[in-house]
Amino acid sequence: MKDIGIGKILSSYSVFTKYSRLKIKSIFLYAIYTLLAIVVIVILFVSIAPQFGSNPTSEQIKYYETFPNYRDGGFESLEKTSIMTGEVSTWEFFRNDINRKPKGEIIPKNINYSQFRKINEKDYKIAWLGHSAFIINLSGKIILLDPMLGSHAAPVPVPSLKRYNKILPINPDSLNNIDVVVLSHDHYDHLDYSTIKRIKDNVNTFVVPYGVGNHLRKWKVEEEKIIELNWNEVFEMDDMEFTCLPARHFSGRGPLNRNSTLWSSWAIKSPKVKIYFSGDSGYGKHFKQIGDDHGPFDISLIDCGQYNKAWKHSHMFPSEAVLAAKDLDTKFFMPIHWGGFTLAMHPWDEPVKESIKLANQIGLRYFTPEIGEVFSKEKLNKQLTSWWERY
Repeated sequence: MKDIGIGKILSSYSVFTKYSRLKIKSIFLYAIYTLLAIVVIVILFVSIAPQFGSNPTSEQIKYYETFPNYRDGGFESLEKTSIMTGEVSTWEFFRNDINRKPKGEIIPKNINYSQFRKINEKDYKIAWLGHSAFIINLSGKIILLDPMLGSHAAPVPVPSLKRYNKILPINPDSLNNIDVVVLSHDHYDHLDYSTIKRIKDNVNTFVVPYGVGNHLRKWKVEEEKIIELNWNEVFEMDDMEFTCLPARHFSGRGPLNRNSTLWSSWAIKSPKVKIYFSGDSGYGKHFKQIGDDHGPFDISLIDCGQYNKAWKHSHMFPSEAVLAAKDLDTKFFMPIHWGGFTLAMHPWDEPVKESIKLANQIGLRYFTPEIGEVFSKEKLNKQLTSWWERY
């Protein structure tokens, strides 16, 4: 009897074991198929959704391979630039910290575009649109720098990457007769699909680093409107020069196109004013070289936000931004790449507070206008309010 009982138990155990193995195998296969389905869906979404832009063709890549700043299938900076130089947890990056965003919604000043267009031929006007975006009237020519006027610094509406202000300082649909749009690189907080879609038919020329033109072409910007440049190449318009210059950064809008497009800073020169626009950049030797070759500058708009030790090569801390301004031999320094989005863990207004404190210590003149505030040569010397303290 005992032998029969043991036999039944062993038989039942064998059946159970086989069933368990089949069950585990089924669960494992289901997990694999689900993962593969998700990967396929993501790839299809990235391939089809227009906001991700486009990739270089094989012919373009062959051409890029002739450039001194293109190697091993991608563009590179003048100095070694690691995307990550340390570790940061996903939880730490996305967690809700009240100091990382303004206490209330930022209300920008409203720019009257009709009035902005009116100017003395010997003068200029500049207005900050938040983050790294600017509108400039230079002798009657309208210039936009990195006109990111979208709601989120991402290809999809990620809540933590939402703009601080719902109201824009200027309506993109009101922007007509734009002479030049200058782009520094293809990251989402600088090149925004929704903005380009709204303004592209009213733009005469897009001046961009190599590769960025592919995104514009996918977004139905006419070929004749696109000028692509490498570092130290120049686009001329009337008595103005737009010089594409080095930056220390990286590029890419999707998971598989890292560094497939070039990033840059810009020198905008005219008989009235010389402006330097850093785009995104870590500190490096290129600033001194640019100052020697193209300075002195009247105004330098310098990356000074969204920094962290974990990516110290690609964004500057306030102390580095002030040092870069000194290297550039600039009369007036403006910290940019803040006041629009939270893309790092520091307090949202730390970039401006720290940079002007350090600028004061070395006697560097600076200006910190409100978003949407129009300034000119005369206004540079006037005392501006610490407007961020209201938020």
